[in-house]
Amino acid sequence: MKSRAVIEREAANARETAGQHSIPVDPIAIALAHGAEIVEDNFADDLSGILIRRGSLKTIAINQKDSLVRRRFTIAHECGHLILAHEGEIFVDKQVVNRRSATSSLAIDEQEIEANQFAASLLMPRDEVVSHLDQLSKSCSQRSALIELMARSFGVSKKAMEYRLVNLGLVASPDDDDF
Repeated sequence: MKSRAVIEREAANARETAGQHSIPVDPIAIALAHGAEIVEDNFADDLSGILIRRGSLKTIAINQKDSLVRRRFTIAHECGHLILAHEGEIFVDKQVVNRRSATSSLAIDEQEIEANQFAASLLMPRDEVVSHLDQLSKSCSQRSALIELMARSFGVSKKAMEYRLVNLGLVASPDDDDF
C-alpha cells in the first residue's frame, strides 16, 4: 500500500500537471490532463462511477443523478485509480466517501482506500485546508458551521471535509470522547 505522503505528492503533481493552482480544484481538468474522457450516465442510485482503462482508452463514467459534490469526488477518486496506476481495467465504485468498509481493515480494498485518499488530497490540498481552517476559525468557532464553510470553499461534501480534517489531525473525530 502506498503511504499517505506518496499519495499526497501524486495528488499535488496531478494538480500541477493540470494547472490547478487554486481551490476549488477542477477534477475534470485533472482527468483530461491525464488522457481520460468524462461521461455521465444514469446508473443505479448506489453506483457512483466507473473507470474503464483499456490500452490508451481511459473513460470515467459518473452517475448524473449524484449531487455536484458527489460527482466531483467520484471523478477525483477515479483519477486516483488512474494516476496511482492501480492494476485492472475496470473499476466500479459504490457511494463511499473515505470510509473503511468491513474488508478495508483486512487490506482487501487497498486500491479503494488509496483512491479515496487521493481524491481527498486532490480536492482538499493539505496546505490549503490548513490555511482556510486558520482563517475561518478566527471568525467561526462552531465546528459544524466551520466544516460547512470549508466544504463550500473546496466544493466537497461536509462529510468529506470532516473526514479530511480528522485525517489531517486538525480536528478530533466525532467519535472521540473529547468531541
